[in-house]
Amino acid sequence: MGRRYEVDGYTAELDDDFQVVYRNPRGKKLQQAPDRLADSEGVRRLYRLRRALTGHRRHARVQAEAWATAGTRVPMALAESDPVWREALDDAGVEPAADPPAPDADEAALTARTYVHPDDHTMTLLLRASFAHHWDALVASQEDWALTDTFATGIRVPVDAEPTFPERLMAAHPGREQEALEAAYAFGWSLWGSPLLHKSLLDGDLAHLAATAPRFLPAVLDELADMCLKAGGKHQEHATGYFTRARKAEREHHTKPDERWLDARYATFADHGALATGAVRARAKELAPRGAVVLPDQLRRFRDVLVRRVHTPHDLYPGMAADLRKVARAAGADPESEVAALLADIVPRVGLCAGDTDKFWADALKGKALELLVERRPETVHDVLRLIPDDASSTADWLSLLRRSGALALLTGERPGLPAGEAARLLHDCLASEPTWRVRSDELYDLAVRLAPRLAADAVPVRLPYPTPGRRRAPLPLDLADELLEHGVPLADPPPKLGSPGAAHMVVHRRPHLSRLLADPRFARELRSALHAELELEGLPEAGVSYHRHYRPHRDAELNSWRSTPGICRTPLGREVLCVWLNRQRERLRAGLDLHGLVHVLAPFVHIGGVVDELLKDEEAAREFAAVDVVALVLADLPTEADRPAVEGLMATMRPEDLIGTRPMPDLRTRIDETLPDLSESQVGQAWKALQTGVNCQEGLRRLVGRLSG
Repeated sequence: MGRRYEVDGYTAELDDDFQVVYRNPRGKKLQQAPDRLADSEGVRRLYRLRRALTGHRRHARVQAEAWATAGTRVPMALAESDPVWREALDDAGVEPAADPPAPDADEAALTARTYVHPDDHTMTLLLRASFAHHWDALVASQEDWALTDTFATGIRVPVDAEPTFPERLMAAHPGREQEALEAAYAFGWSLWGSPLLHKSLLDGDLAHLAATAPRFLPAVLDELADMCLKAGGKHQEHATGYFTRARKAEREHHTKPDERWLDARYATFADHGALATGAVRARAKELAPRGAVVLPDQLRRFRDVLVRRVHTPHDLYPGMAADLRKVARAAGADPESEVAALLADIVPRVGLCAGDTDKFWADALKGKALELLVERRPETVHDVLRLIPDDASSTADWLSLLRRSGALALLTGERPGLPAGEAARLLHDCLASEPTWRVRSDELYDLAVRLAPRLAADAVPVRLPYPTPGRRRAPLPLDLADELLEHGVPLADPPPKLGSPGAAHMVVHRRPHLSRLLADPRFARELRSALHAELELEGLPEAGVSYHRHYRPHRDAELNSWRSTPGICRTPLGREVLCVWLNRQRERLRAGLDLHGLVHVLAPFVHIGGVVDELLKDEEAAREFAAVDVVALVLADLPTEADRPAVEGLMATMRPEDLIGTRPMPDLRTRIDETLPDLSESQVGQAWKALQTGVNCQEGLRRLVGRLSG
């Protein structure tokens, strides 16, 4: 145990394992610092001492192991001067030499410095001769340790041993060694450790350093960046920030580091994904200001940094190609050739047109870089063939990539080398990539027609983009299918009901009569089934859910309703299916329905909306629907017998509205109680639902009759 610090009977001291031990006035060991000691100067001194002793012990063990491995001669004086060294040497199996070494003035030899602490701790440090005197001065002014002895060790510093950061900082500022050492010490660098990576504290110290000794700021920031990079995890993002700030500090203070060293730093941080876009762009400006001349080797290293920085598509930034072109022009090189070389290295890593296509790729490929890339890397053509229109900024740009890369010539058969079926695969993938909310691209249609001779020659059936579970719906281009059939292109068998794409997503406008497609019994059969299923509300979102959650009969339209008449409905087959379906709905009316059966008859009319106005005018059907006795259906659905005139009067006071909740509003509840007395709570809810459903059906019938007869 060392010195004990006491306040009001509470004590703190270091034990033999260098742990700070707290005790209360009764001598009981405490788990944490008591308030009376928590911020005392004595405790702060203990923690500084603890840090020095633990760091010294750790360093001694590592050094002793290294000496044991190298067979280094260690003087007995070192073991005798410090018990920590004795223990470390014993554990490592190093036998100290009894005869003292000859005095050595060699700068490469370590000199021993023995210090004593007021708490009776002794510590012998091994220092480079050039560093020792500066450290002595710092210890005398900043620490509690006092120098008591010094002796030669005869131990030479290994050639490959890296100096500590304080030593490197001193060497970089000749004539200001003491100032540099004090700056490093203020951050927490010493012979026994480095500062803790608490960013908020470090940022405060950095602000102070920038105000008092800015010349040391770049080196300190670089060292912190290295420490954060080595620590990894959450510290890596701090490494990125410190590196960027180091470069900014260099520019602000006109520091000119060695170019090769600097580019190596950029490359290291790029490899670790810790190089910010801003730092790269600033480097490009630094290399190639207006009128500057860049050496070819500098250009090569800059491009290498760009390549090494790209680990995922997200690492591509919009101005990357522009930055490289700028540096290339300053070096007298061909900018497009340099961009092509960049792409040749990054495409195998992340793929062609991966990431933000509107920015980096649009800029990188706008010149001759693509053509040069294909020359340099012929497999790029196959990368282009794997693209879909959404991989480019527009369908036109995608087609341009196909043409410029030579991929289009392969697809059409103008150039040999494309396996049979590849054109069919590309066409399917492109069609499947189109979202239903976007108008179908005429360029894509025209490309498919251009590929038709090749598709027919390959005789590999083309599969249309039918809906599949878990995949985004795409428009179903029935007009294109009709065109392909006319050119003799085989089409794969359609799935049942065409996969239920929905009539609104069947595209027919380029060939509205679909004569070839409807002449194919496979497609005619499944198209008929698909339309029939949709009119029956089968295979659609929310299909089968009770009407008050979907396709409520009093509504004019719902979320999934047809917003306009689908083109497929205007075809002869579409008109035929609609007429057959309307007749089936009329048959259901004639067969007799309960109230909820009427709801299901009316719901599809909400789905098809204006199609009734355009294609299903039928006065006789209008009269049949107008004749439906809704009140009778409501009376049959009530939980008790009721007087028809009274129920009609009650329904006349109600308005069509959604069924929400399980019970009516208070004013309606009062009217129900007056009309249907002595009902239980559950019966009141049942009666309200029947009444409201009836009112809603009356409104739905009113709308439908108007459409059928208008």
